Amino acid sequence: MRPTSPHSSGDDCRVRTYGPGATRLYLDQNYLSGIAKRKPTFDELAPVLREAVITGAVQVLESDVHELESKPRPDLKLMELLHELSHGRRLPDHLDRPAREIQRCMAWVTAHELPERTSHPSDQLELRHRVELFSGRRRDVLRLRDRIRELNAPR
Repeated sequence: MRPTSPHSSGDDCRVRTYGPGATRLYLDQNYLSGIAKRKPTFDELAPVLREAVITGAVQVLESDVHELESKPRPDLKLMELLHELSHGRRLPDHLDRPAREIQRCMAWVTAHELPERTSHPSDQLELRHRVELFSGRRRDVLRLRDRIRELNAPR
């Protein structure tokens, strides 16, 4: 039996769309590392992501957590990859109510879908943007790729 979501609507913290403009994307170390290492599934995501960044359909955001998590593997040049994708865009400094809800949702998803996962510094990241959550599992990476394709499709 699947655990119940923290939301009364039964929403399991997946896709949410908020207002006009580019979709903001926070790529954690797992995604950046997968792209940098050219892992097969992430290799399918990378060109779609780059195109969406170029067209403005997606904005990738940086945080201080990226610097901390990339330090153990300077050879992967994760910060360079992130700068290429983010163009210097960063998460803002203030945590609003929707961001607090997302933070609670992320904690729930981590606890219920990835109970074996050890904690990382980014677990405490105070999200300041409405987000869609995707794990690093193949199906979610491909789902993110497809979601980005939708965002980048001509209207």
